[in-house]
Amino acid sequence: MEYISPAEQLAGITQEPWGLARNELEQAAESGKDVTAFRERLSRLAPDDEALLLELYEEILAAPAPADWPYFEGSDLDDILRESPADHREAAVPERLADRMRGAWFGRIAGNMVGKPVEIGPTRATIRAYLDKTNAYPLTDYVPYADYSDVRDLGLWGEDFWFTGATKGHVHGSVRDDDIDYTILGLHLLETYGTSYTSWDVAHEWLSRFPAYQLFTAERATYQNLVREIPLTRTGEHHNPYREWIGALIRADIYGYVAPGDPRRAAVLSYQDAILSHRANGVYGEMWAAALIASAFTAKTAQESLLTSLEHIPTRSRLAEELRTVLDDFTTGLTWDQSIDKLEARYPRMSMAHTLNNAGALAAAILWGGGDFMTTVALSVQAGIDTDSIGATAGSWAGAFAGYDALPAHLIDPLEDTCRSAVFGFGESSISGYADRTLKIVTTASQDT
Repeated sequence: MEYISPAEQLAGITQEPWGLARNELEQAAESGKDVTAFRERLSRLAPDDEALLLELYEEILAAPAPADWPYFEGSDLDDILRESPADHREAAVPERLADRMRGAWFGRIAGNMVGKPVEIGPTRATIRAYLDKTNAYPLTDYVPYADYSDVRDLGLWGEDFWFTGATKGHVHGSVRDDDIDYTILGLHLLETYGTSYTSWDVAHEWLSRFPAYQLFTAERATYQNLVREIPLTRTGEHHNPYREWIGALIRADIYGYVAPGDPRRAAVLSYQDAILSHRANGVYGEMWAAALIASAFTAKTAQESLLTSLEHIPTRSRLAEELRTVLDDFTTGLTWDQSIDKLEARYPRMSMAHTLNNAGALAAAILWGGGDFMTTVALSVQAGIDTDSIGATAGSWAGAFAGYDALPAHLIDPLEDTCRSAVFGFGESSISGYADRTLKIVTTASQDT
């Protein structure tokens, strides 16, 4: 099958209605639809054939699903829970909760920073080549900085290393990133509206606190739909071929933080956030990641945490199948490289920002990382998919699992307890302050019950 580079994928995202037709075609193919004729028609069109592209987009969207499709693809919460394993687990009480909460917040930001310099363009092979060249493979620190002559083969845009402030020796507090913006906004959302918040509350905060061009893919499509006053029940699907991409998954962690040891509550709590902008596996991705993070506060092993997280998404979903496949690779003794080879072969056309391939790579990092913070983050980044996003979630999970005191000082100290954000009102803040505020939500909820 034709390989589409990350740079080409992102070009498709930003060229509308070219991006609508191209990405809806891939969404349809991933959903089992026959897109052979559509693909041939698209090959004859150019980005400025706007009327024909919009016509093609509508036809792809209307194409029938295969009658024998074996997967559950529903987006209603009650249907999702019916398709998920019964919740028989009692919520566990975390030990060292304050230390773990601090670890989760610092871990998320550090993991994001490790992955940020190689976020767009590089592949697993080019990341490996660069790290080998700089004597940094496997990663044990932030990505080393080099001038353009050394990094151009990574496929980074421009003639400077994009995120110098996230490279080894150049970190002085965090750089701004959307993955962290969503965690901060989620904390504000829960402080303002409580755990009974609604999708409208999420929409209101997005419109009030996010610059439009600091959102991407499904979130930008949803933002545009909100501005155009598309009904709230449709903002996640109207002109949104990115509805199963990773955007909802990266918003999940805060819901795991406020439900430590209670993964079902975390998964359900994340739903109103996810459904605003996503559907099907995009929604399950956020519910899974929330459950995964919640389980990290109490699980004894990485494998236990991953198995627990699987209990809170539909068993017949493609996401659950992907996670089970990675688990099988781990339990049958494959190496991490062998498992990622298989993952890449499963998804030769999939966007580097999709939920399924990134969830598989994240699961692999957690399993083969075995609870060690640096190894877990390094594997998530070295997979070469959405490196900063799953680097952040891997760091969040490992920080909650191991606790702040176990985090590597050479990653944490340069953060200077400082987080920078594009969320209005949160430009520069204390990371430990965010952890304390999150802990207050948890302790207040436990006192209320």
